[in-house]
Amino acid sequence: LYHHEHADGTGPFQKKWNEIPLFARIIHLADTIDIIGNNPGSGNNSWNFICQFLLKNKDGLFDSECVNAFFHAFTHFESFTCLSDNSFEMKLWEIIPRQKQVFDWKTCKNVADFFAKIVDYKSSFTSRHSIGVAEKAALFAQYIGFDSINVQKMYLAGALHDIGKMAVDNEILEKPDKLTDDEFSKMKNHAGYTYIILSEVEDFEEIRDWASFHHEKLNGKGYPFGKTAAELNEPERIMACIDIYQALTEDRPYKKGLSHEKTCEILDDMAQKGFVDSDISKKIRECFGGI
Repeated sequence: LYHHEHADGTGPFQKKWNEIPLFARIIHLADTIDIIGNNPGSGNNSWNFICQFLLKNKDGLFDSECVNAFFHAFTHFESFTCLSDNSFEMKLWEIIPRQKQVFDWKTCKNVADFFAKIVDYKSSFTSRHSIGVAEKAALFAQYIGFDSINVQKMYLAGALHDIGKMAVDNEILEKPDKLTDDEFSKMKNHAGYTYIILSEVEDFEEIRDWASFHHEKLNGKGYPFGKTAAELNEPERIMACIDIYQALTEDRPYKKGLSHEKTCEILDDMAQKGFVDSDISKKIRECFGGI
């Protein structure tokens, strides 16, 4: 919120440096440096200009604490330009070691909800899609007899199933017209990105797969992996159906959500064509019929 504030109180909220959170002040300095020339191959001129700019605006745009910390971290041009090479992440983890942490259900749910909201609000077309999928996936899992742990896993998979859309341009996500073949190909990549992102979380293999395979079809014509019926387990089949159900029933700026009955008819038709599991489609009709 405060990353455009100035140390002297001349920013949008007129807060002075001692009223601004430290991390906001750091982001403000880094953001400005990036704008005025932090790019690969910019050379010594960029470094000299940045140094002069920071010193000139010390206690004006930037507080002394952050400016001094910058010059402590980057003592010369070479140390500054190392940020643009491939060793940056390795160097970062030398300073800040990775530590494995185990979180309880409430914490995991809060984190998953946080990312779900970021993804959903990235596009006006999907303002509550991920949370809706999460809630319905958990409700359905409970309805068919999953134990509490797997109900929770289904919720997390639903909340995170579209996290890969963070890597897709909004021009594609919000295009009101039919996507071109190239645009649709990029859109399809989002499920693959979900797989890659969730692969970074230890012990998330099941949740990763349940989340990432939501566009797979039983006949092998889904994406991005082209999984077949033999390769898709029950939770993965459920997630595919719930994603479709949620997308069809929710209101979007360009359409009114379909009724439960009409949506179930579409799912039944997809089941007959070999796209989704007919047994799950039938149980969705029962589970959500009274909502």
